Parts: sequence; C-alpha cells; structure tokens
Amino acid sequence: MTAPSAAPAATNTGVLPRPAGSGTGAATPPGPPGPGRGGNGGGTGAGPGSLLPDVPELSSPARRFRWTVPVRTRTAAGLVLALIAGLFAALAIGVSEARSDLHTVGNSTGPQAATATDLYYALADLDAQVANVLLIGHDEQIGNKQSALRQLRHDREAVTAAVQDLLQRGLDREGADTTRKLLADLAAYDALAGQARLADDQAQDRTVGRPPALAVNFYLAATSLMHQDLLPAAEGLGRSAEHGLAESAGDGRDHAQTSSTVVAALGGSAVAALVALQIWLARRFRRLINPALAAATVAVAVLTVLGAGLLADHGDRVQAAKSEAFDPYTALARTRALASDANADESRYMLLPEQAPYYRAQFAAKAELLAAQSKDPGLAQRLAAFRRDDAELQKAVSAGRLEAAIGMATNVGRGNLAFEFFDYQSTLDSTAQTHHDDFTARIDDAEDALSGWQFLPAAVLGVGGLLVIAGVRPRLREYR
Repeated sequence: MTAPSAAPAATNTGVLPRPAGSGTGAATPPGPPGPGRGGNGGGTGAGPGSLLPDVPELSSPARRFRWTVPVRTRTAAGLVLALIAGLFAALAIGVSEARSDLHTVGNSTGPQAATATDLYYALADLDAQVANVLLIGHDEQIGNKQSALRQLRHDREAVTAAVQDLLQRGLDREGADTTRKLLADLAAYDALAGQARLADDQAQDRTVGRPPALAVNFYLAATSLMHQDLLPAAEGLGRSAEHGLAESAGDGRDHAQTSSTVVAALGGSAVAALVALQIWLARRFRRLINPALAAATVAVAVLTVLGAGLLADHGDRVQAAKSEAFDPYTALARTRALASDANADESRYMLLPEQAPYYRAQFAAKAELLAAQSKDPGLAQRLAAFRRDDAELQKAVSAGRLEAAIGMATNVGRGNLAFEFFDYQSTLDSTAQTHHDDFTARIDDAEDALSGWQFLPAAVLGVGGLLVIAGVRPRLREYR
C-alpha cells in the first residue's frame, strides 16, 4: 500500500507552495461576492474590506413609501370627509349670518326707522293741534277744542315714547347728539306752547279766532322752533335710520349670496369627489355600486341644493322686504306728516292774518306734493275732497265768516274740511300700516324659512360622513 504523501512544508518566506496546475503567481483565496455579481464569482485581489460582510443599502423616504391601494383609498376618503366638513362649516356660518342680519333688519334698523318716522309725524301734528287750540279759543261752540286737546296730549306722549324707543335701541354718536339736542328743543317748545295757551286762556272777551298778541308771539316762536329745529332733527334721524336699514338689508343680501356661492362650490366639490371615489372603487374592486357611498352622495347633493337655494332666496327675501314693503311704508308715513303740516297751515292761515299769503302758498305747495304721493285711487279721491273743502274754507274766510271757517277746520263732522282731512289721513295711516304689516310678515317668513337649519346640516352631513367611512372600510379590510 502506498503511504499518503506528506503535506507541503512551509518555506521561510511564509508563502504556501503553489498548488499543482495553478500557473504562476500567488494563490488568492476566494473572496466574498461583491456587488453586482453572484455568490460564486471570485475576487480579483485580496483586501482588508473584502473579508467584511455586506451592509444593506438604506432606501430613501420616497422609496420606502408605497402608493398602495389602501393608501389611495384612505386619502380619497379623507379628501371627501374634508370637503363634507367644509360644507358643514359653510352652511353653519351662512345660516348664522343670515339669522344675525335678519335680526338686525327686523328688530333693530327697521323698527328704528319706523320710530323715527312716527316721531316726525307726532311733532308735525303736535304743532297743528296747538294752532287748533289757539284758533278755537274760549268758545267751544265753534270748534271741538276738547278733541284738539286730547290729540295734543296724545301727540306729546307719542313724541316722548318715540324718543325713548330710539335711545333704547341704540344710536351712533351723531344720532345720540341729535336726540339730546332734540330733547332740549322740545322742552323749549313745550314752554313756548304752554305760555301761548296760558296767555290765551287769561285773555278776557277775546275775538273769535283772534288770540291776544302775547299768545300769538309765543306761538310764532314755538312754531318757528318746530320747523327750523325739531322737524329737521326728526327728519335727519329718520334718514339716518333708513340709511342704516338699507345698509343692513344690503349686507344681509350680500352675505347670503356669498354663502350660497361657497356652499354650492364646496357641495359640488364634495359630490364630485364622492362620484370619483365610487368610480375608482368600482373599477379597482370590480363592484358595480357602493350603497353607502351612493347614499352619502345623494345626501350631500340634496343638502347642497337646498342650502344654496335657501341662502340665495334669503338674500332676496330681505332685500324685497325692505324695497317692496318698508320703503312704501316710510313714504306714506312721511306723506301723513306732510298732510298734517298742510292742515296746520290752514289753521295758521286763519290764526295769523298778517301772514295769510305765506301760509296759503305753503298749503298749495304741500297739496301738490300730496297729490304726487297719493297715486292710489282711494287716496287720490279723499285728497280731492280735502282740497275741495279747503276751497270752501277760503271762500268763508274771504266772506268774513271766520266762525264758520273755524268750525269747518276743527269740527270733525261729515261735510266739513276736518272730516275730509281725517278721512284722508286715516286712509294714509291704514295704507301705511298695511305695508308695515307686510314688512313684518316678510321678516317672519324669512325667519321661519331658516328654522331647523341650525341642526339639519350637522345631522345630514354627520350621517354622510359615517356613510363614507362605512363605504370604504370593507375595501380596506381586504388588505389586512
């Protein structure tokens, strides 16, 4: 048997002998597989790093994130829920602003404008009744002095109530200053009118229709104060209040229209996103329809149409209430005050013979204005009767029948000028009140239309959001 061959001996150089058949050159141990080659590939040379294990290469965030189907589903559902939340916010804000603007018009600027108009009328009629009381004098057989005194007290109470109401509703700085000055002037007017009546009551055996000079002077001072200070102040308060009403109604319309546009845009976007999500899920998961998402789509679409329509209609309602109901009311209320002042000119015409031409001219000018503002057939007919009786009054005065003229002007009996004026003014008052009632009814209708909308969007869109979650959850479970 042949003995096994001995292992090669190491040389002094520390180099192992070359294996047979390996060719020239030093032997190279097989190195670990390098990058880009197989595990069986040999290295080209030995090095210190060739004996270390491979280090895994770190991936970038973009490479770590995978745009998988679950991620896309969650993202799409999140976008839909965000749009639904935005739609809810737009509806909540829009309805809240609509309620606030409606409250301002119906409970603040509207009543304030109406009160200022009532103040103007009460002041004008107050001065007319003072003239009537002085015209009748002591002899109540020729006129209805008690009726004039009752109306005078009623007008004075109406002035006080109107001023208090304006102050309680709140005025801007200019309005508050105007009201304080009006109160001071009103106190001065009361003093002058009271002195005129006192001087007349103390006169002995005065001529019919001719109060003493002292009473006339006090009344002239009082009526001048009324026409130069009190009535212009009341008119200024009325114009300011009407301007505030116009601004608040315009703001209400603009806010409602803006909210309607935002609701329509967000609701339309939410519906489009819901439809797109359903189409994508149908194609990806081979489902014909997703009932939950379909129900959510219908709910969002219906609420969007109703909400946008409600807000757009609300803006039109507020503006129409102002222009179609309140503006005619204020015009007629101002006409009523003008009519009262025109009637007072007839009393002043008899009370102050030295200024008769002036007051006749004043009456004629005001009568033309009344005719221009009394287009309603009923009003026009009653105004014509009033002017016809005024012509009879002038004839009586020209003929020296002053007692008869005073009776015509102050006795509210059928056929007298006082009756025709009362009939005309009552018709003005009832027509104006009809417009005011229409304004109030329109505001109430607008408020009723908003009822329930503080809860409806939250309920519908809350259910819609839950339906979206219910619609995508089964699809996500398929990837667990």
